[in-house]
Amino acid sequence: MTTANPSLNDIFNQDFASELDPKMSLQKYMHVAFIFSVLQNSTAVLTDFKSRRNYTYHGALSAHLGIGEKMTSEMSDSVWEERILKCIHPDDLRSKQTMELQLFHYIKNKPQEERLNYYLVMRIRVMAKNKVYVPLELKIFYASSVDSIQLVLYIYSFTSPNNGDQTTPYTIINSSNGETLSGTDLRLKKILTKREIEVLKEIAKGSASKEISEKLYISKNTVDRHRQNIIEKLRVKNSTEACHAATLMGII
Repeated sequence: MTTANPSLNDIFNQDFASELDPKMSLQKYMHVAFIFSVLQNSTAVLTDFKSRRNYTYHGALSAHLGIGEKMTSEMSDSVWEERILKCIHPDDLRSKQTMELQLFHYIKNKPQEERLNYYLVMRIRVMAKNKVYVPLELKIFYASSVDSIQLVLYIYSFTSPNNGDQTTPYTIINSSNGETLSGTDLRLKKILTKREIEVLKEIAKGSASKEISEKLYISKNTVDRHRQNIIEKLRVKNSTEACHAATLMGII
């Protein structure tokens, strides 16, 4: 069963007409992924959205999770590394997908030379081969050409259960100056229209479509259309997931 990532639909819709900067080519990113797997004993997954392939490099973490042997690597004709995704706690997997979408929408409008400055760090729970969840640190980096974001590098590493602020499970960092970005900094409200945000806020309160239509002075059909647009734009399955995603992204 495929563990689809709703945030990737936006990336698949890119043009991919331009090539990556030769200074940061696919081969060089493959080498970076390998180095992380060796120096940090990480599981490093490099996804190429243009060719829809992923390259996985296994450190000691992979052996602990039961998904690969240390100092090995493999290529798959898929954008998803299914073995690790299915081990991530469901709540953390939804957060991961939401934050990927948040980072993507933020950096795609940045000049190409600035995009490499930003990366996502988050804490997730992943089930080890002994069926016990272990805390991991996940770092996500995007690489781009002029017209698209083509590569994403995922670095899964061991972390202490007491490492980091439990109230801040994720951070987007500008590595060029050390600044961290808040939901306000990311200005992601533009993903949804003002009216869609109003509707979503009412949905989050538990209001039914008829109640929303009466409060906002619009027809029930219009409310239902806004509901569908919200679900499609946030790449989620239903209104409950839309509220969860929008809250994480700072939209509501």
